[in-house]
Amino acid sequence: MLSLKTRKDRCKQCKKERALRLCPRRNKGLCWKCCNALRVDLKCPESCPYAGKIDSDNAFPTFRSDNNSEYKQINQCYIDVWINKTISDWEGLSPAQLRKQDKDALLKKLSEYQYPGNFPIAYLMNRLDLETEKIAMPKSPDDIVAAYLDDIIALDFDKLITHTLNKLDFKDTQDRYAKIIRQNPYFKKLKRYSFIHSGLAEDGSQAIVFVELNLKEEYTFILRNDDNKWYIRQSIAGNPSLYFKQNDAYAAIAQHLSENKLEDAFYDISEAMRSYPDSADLYYYRALYWGLVDEKEKAKEDLLNSIALENTFSSPYMNLGLLYLIDKIYDEALFWFDELTKLEPDNLDAKNNLAIVHLASENKEKAMQIWRELNDKHPAYQPAKQNLELYG
Repeated sequence: MLSLKTRKDRCKQCKKERALRLCPRRNKGLCWKCCNALRVDLKCPESCPYAGKIDSDNAFPTFRSDNNSEYKQINQCYIDVWINKTISDWEGLSPAQLRKQDKDALLKKLSEYQYPGNFPIAYLMNRLDLETEKIAMPKSPDDIVAAYLDDIIALDFDKLITHTLNKLDFKDTQDRYAKIIRQNPYFKKLKRYSFIHSGLAEDGSQAIVFVELNLKEEYTFILRNDDNKWYIRQSIAGNPSLYFKQNDAYAAIAQHLSENKLEDAFYDISEAMRSYPDSADLYYYRALYWGLVDEKEKAKEDLLNSIALENTFSSPYMNLGLLYLIDKIYDEALFWFDELTKLEPDNLDAKNNLAIVHLASENKEKAMQIWRELNDKHPAYQPAKQNLELYG
């Protein structure tokens, strides 16, 4: 079947949403919303992969869906039809009629069915006016992206970080995150969004959600599963193919920096930021660039921005500590090296640098304590041994 994928392809039914599939029943390109409105009657030809499939063991047909929002909507649409549909095994009664006659009997009938994990059970119960315990459905990647975009539309940028894994709140990291996202040109006049496709990695640890913003701009979200909850990890200004290209872009930038090709590095960083506007890696690389051109304050700013975008990215912590150490701002250097040791307890260089800052700030006793502990636990780690010999 022909798949319509370009941004210019608009649904021939609603004229607004993006046409994603060619409907053999209408011989027109339709969006998934208009497709759902049509296929809910189960009259689509079997040749169509999006036609509902009937399984005799289940009350509800199986509908192929390209994203969770589509899956939820088509099943809710079918529930609206099904509750008034007569069922031969129920003595010719519809679910709505049985509800009026015998609520307990209806609940018993419903309990005999098998439902997929993300089937809208709560919606079914509500449509049949059945009082049951509140069903807590886990939020899907689509749900998280919807909440994120809804907050942007509402200009509630301070709430965005709650949809991410960034939980630290020091040095204005949360305010920095909101400021960076607020500056994203794709979000400045956001009024609406539509889901195009979503999918999970094979191990279920990551998800990609592909959307269209304001009926014209392609945008992609990368999410990570942590303790069975989904969080936004990154957004990409474009379609999902860009996700698989970013490592090559980062490698080229790193190569330019290592070869001191600073103009090439800055150009590539600036270009990459157009596609990866909230990439902690790119802010980190730009900080390295600022350091190489002796713009230390700009370097510090971008290192802070990198941490704000990804709290667990350790490299900016190390570089911030080193910059403050060089500037002899020891309280800040202590802070960042200490935070790095919390983030990476086995980072021996971070602990060694922490000791150096204590020594520089005239706290030799604390420095010697750290070096002795390092030497006792890691006798092969030479910097600790050498510093003990030098300053002991």
